[in-house]
Amino acid sequence: MGLRDACLSVRLGIRTSPNGFRLAPFDMSLTQRITWLQRNVIKPIERLETAFEPENAAHFAHWEEYGKAEHFDSEVILTELSSLKNRAVELAATLSGEVDGKPAGKIAHTNEIRYYVVDVCLWDLKKRYPDFRLTRGQWDKDLGQTVGVIPDYVRRVFLETTGQHEQLDGQIQEALNSL
Repeated sequence: MGLRDACLSVRLGIRTSPNGFRLAPFDMSLTQRITWLQRNVIKPIERLETAFEPENAAHFAHWEEYGKAEHFDSEVILTELSSLKNRAVELAATLSGEVDGKPAGKIAHTNEIRYYVVDVCLWDLKKRYPDFRLTRGQWDKDLGQTVGVIPDYVRRVFLETTGQHEQLDGQIQEALNSL
């Protein structure tokens, strides 16, 4: 995947999931998201699964229907609920692994996105221009940040991807060390 496609994917991910960027629908910690999934999706589905068991069918009838109550296909409903529950359980497990620091270590989604965009940007530069020397730039004490072609490029790609301007000095340095 090229830089453009990677950044467009990240931008869509930012716009559609909780994180600390302005483009996000809202910000919520991983633990809060797990709790929300448990309370609002997983547990209610488990209650509905119990409600649709055959011994509870009478709850869906009224005596004035004289035994002619319109029956609905609970299997279709249960199949859809099971699919939704599985998605929520898998997502909660993924988030839980990130809270516990597995597999790559504990890191908030917003920071994870920062590092990812910087890393993808620098790897793309290295791949396309193997002879170009990648440096972190020079420290400008008046601006309080590094300046140079590489940091300016990375910051611009980051701005276009996330909608936010950030210094990213630490992330650039770490990504350069890993190249």
